[in-house]
Amino acid sequence: MKHAHTVKTLYLECSLGVSGDMLLAALSDMLPDGAEILAGAVAALGLPGVSVRVSGQMVQGIRTRRVEVLEEAPQPLRHLKDLTDIVNAAPEAHWPAKVKELGLAALTRLAEAESRVHDEPLEHIHFHEVGAVDTVVDALGSILLAHASGAERIVSSPVNLGSGFVTFSHGRFPVPAPASAELARGMRTFATDSGMELATPTGLAVLKTLAADYGPLPLGSIQALGYGSGTYSTGAYPTFLRAFLLDAEEGGRAGKEHGHHSHGHGHGHGHDHDHGNHLEDDDYGTIFYGPHGHEGGYQGQGRHVHSKDPEEQEHGHRHQGRHGNVR
Repeated sequence: MKHAHTVKTLYLECSLGVSGDMLLAALSDMLPDGAEILAGAVAALGLPGVSVRVSGQMVQGIRTRRVEVLEEAPQPLRHLKDLTDIVNAAPEAHWPAKVKELGLAALTRLAEAESRVHDEPLEHIHFHEVGAVDTVVDALGSILLAHASGAERIVSSPVNLGSGFVTFSHGRFPVPAPASAELARGMRTFATDSGMELATPTGLAVLKTLAADYGPLPLGSIQALGYGSGTYSTGAYPTFLRAFLLDAEEGGRAGKEHGHHSHGHGHGHGHDHDHGNHLEDDDYGTIFYGPHGHEGGYQGQGRHVHSKDPEEQEHGHRHQGRHGNVR
């Protein structure tokens, strides 16, 4: 009897939305040592007073994991260059070079989205003094844990963007808010009548960085499963994200026609294009990890930032209107 060849696949189910903290929590829950890997890596960043707290949270009677970024010391206002310096200085014993590369690509994507939306030069875009550390931990941490899973391929479900309106310093906007809409370009998305934002800029950017394809759960054998929730997951519209690690049968791939990757041009700014499922490409943002970090099968491709207005609040984070997920 001939056995089908399998590919170790990470599947991210975003039918209830996606945020940076939900994604980080689900991946840390999926891996037996995920919380320990994350805590050690965050400590190695060398940011004074910054740590993570991992806890359980019940959402509609379902046990989920929650990850909070704790800041016990005041954090300065940071621009993209400042975050780049933090990432570059991170020790490779905890932060492999390719994780750092993808993390920087993700942070750049976030800044570029805000730059386009607000018509501001990239160097004027800053990360809110409260949100900047969350940004680094959410984006880099999610990519690190995806790497630690040993997945050769990453697939996402279509993403629920939510509905309704959000209010922040620039006014009242329909969901998806401008930065989220910009980041959602090229992704497979849909909306439900939730009356709140379900997909945040951070979640969209990190997912866009990781997902090679979009579609249903691939045919295969599930080996591990994690549930991640966020700050507002227990509100009027309960939310969580699930991460599946499975041995997927080749030929049972989902969404081949919707693969996404980005081309780099030597300056660290990715430009998104949809060209189908080009898993063989090794362009900027199309980087492959096999088990233990060896190249061989993990396609990569951001957290939300602000324009230079110091009073500006983050889209999807501390909205004055109804909102679902946070980071």
